[in-house]
Amino acid sequence: MQRNESSSFQQERKEYQKMRLKTSVWAVFALLAMGCSSDDNVIQEQEETPIASFQVIGEDANSVFQYAYNAENETEEFINLTTEIGVSTGYLTLRQIDEFLSFYSFSQGAFSLDIKNIRSGAVANYVDFYVDGPERSLVWGTNTLTNVFFGYFQPGSSRVLGLQDVEIQNQQSVDVTIDFDINLLFQPILFDEKVYISFLDNKGNYKLTVYDTTTKTLGTILNFDTTPISILIDETGNLAVVKNGANATIELYDADSLFFISMVELGFNSSFSPGPLDGAVLQNNKLYYPLPFVQPARFSAGPAIFDLETQENFAIDLVAIADTVEEEIGKRITISTQVFSSSKNRFFVGYALLETAIEGGVLQISTDGELISNTSFPFFPTDIVFD
Repeated sequence: MQRNESSSFQQERKEYQKMRLKTSVWAVFALLAMGCSSDDNVIQEQEETPIASFQVIGEDANSVFQYAYNAENETEEFINLTTEIGVSTGYLTLRQIDEFLSFYSFSQGAFSLDIKNIRSGAVANYVDFYVDGPERSLVWGTNTLTNVFFGYFQPGSSRVLGLQDVEIQNQQSVDVTIDFDINLLFQPILFDEKVYISFLDNKGNYKLTVYDTTTKTLGTILNFDTTPISILIDETGNLAVVKNGANATIELYDADSLFFISMVELGFNSSFSPGPLDGAVLQNNKLYYPLPFVQPARFSAGPAIFDLETQENFAIDLVAIADTVEEEIGKRITISTQVFSSSKNRFFVGYALLETAIEGGVLQISTDGELISNTSFPFFPTDIVFD
């Protein structure tokens, strides 16, 4: 295993055309009071929503890029990660834990891992740190700064599902058997030193368990029978489980013990993919999420907000916003990624240009459904990250 770590690096920048930040302006309206003094006849203007700081990871045909916009001083940074730390466009997976980005790649039977701190800029490269073997069929990997956790199937007809806990530096590992007779393993969630694992067995039962990375123990297995489940962590750190279908509900479970806490109706026919509910946030009794569109449709999903108290669902008109953007830039777009930021209280929607497929941008959209800004890049965004 080769290892190259640095706490700083020489940043490499490319000069390119200054991005255009286009903001939507709220309309000016007048409030005229009847029968009152002239002092009441005033024109009030609502402040426009400011652009928020953000970072994206994206790529063109040859390189992987990191772009950061700082709203406080209105500066931008553009980094070629392929040149800086060797991330190739063929990398397998990107994981973010807090301020750390981890890029997984696979070549000639071995896995490599490139880690970057997007606050400090420090990087660590672990080249060929793990050699794949016939005793495991790996499905996914996720990691802390010290350990990588691989979900895998053992070879053979029994379809045994397991997790391998590997120390990155010395490659010592621990194997934990999760369950037997498994059909599908979904992507994990790593949160607060725990790996949440959901899967489907060969009897059609959707199941969920948790692996504690500190004690190296597996928790209880919850069985949701044939109801497909989607999972996320809520604002309090509890595990939220969406039981999908015509009578969808959200159930909350204690993040450590997986004990049931409460249940609330979801109020619409949910059709989320099993596993993590990517890009979604559950806070203040509201679910901010990507609403899957009935196909055929122009986009696969769009930003929406469901109020758990009023049971009202507000779907943002993404098609109308896209039409506005396309009219402005003179090119057609397709959506590449979308997330909600609770700290910035807005949706971030990444897009790619259909004509070139290697250019794109990010839209900031308010919770009222208004386009705040459009930031364009000479690459298309694949992941929106926050520090």
